[in-house]
Amino acid sequence: MSSNNDSNVTNTSSDAGLTQDFSTESNSSSIISKFNIPSYTRILVPHDGKETSDKALNHAIYLSNLSGAEIVILCIVQDVEKFEGTSVDISRNKATDNQDDFRHDIKGELVNAMEAKIKQCTDAGSKGKISYRLRTGHVVREIVNVCQETVNLIIMTTTHLDSWLHSIFSETRKIISNIRTPVLIIH
Repeated sequence: MSSNNDSNVTNTSSDAGLTQDFSTESNSSSIISKFNIPSYTRILVPHDGKETSDKALNHAIYLSNLSGAEIVILCIVQDVEKFEGTSVDISRNKATDNQDDFRHDIKGELVNAMEAKIKQCTDAGSKGKISYRLRTGHVVREIVNVCQETVNLIIMTTTHLDSWLHSIFSETRKIISNIRTPVLIIH
């Protein structure tokens, strides 16, 4: 065994011609140091009401308990008519005629479901603050918009990792390619 401290490591297995470079020349934001360790203050968990989203909440609870971060549960409603017992108040900003400027307020069973989800998280051992946001619109666009509001980490689930064709068109991939926030994907 050589005692020199080269920055290259040569593989001696059947791929003996391959060399991996572990040089210290790198971007300063990717250097391992105590100044580059992330601190999470707000963890976003998109939740569609399914059991797989609860798996993401379990991971968020664990990381929140370690870091003291707030958990923000995001529920996005694409089709309001599917929710019985839920009312939608729509008002329009009078300064513009753009339909995207409509404000949607969702009340009723959806709010009750989010309050119950927060109670489940607290009962499961969450020690930090938990809040929720209800949005209407396209899932990818709404998650990207919320990420721009000081979210440090997104924890979300996906079911499309088993097929390359599904993963190309998945909403998870679309979200990741439109944000700069770290994402933890639970499968």
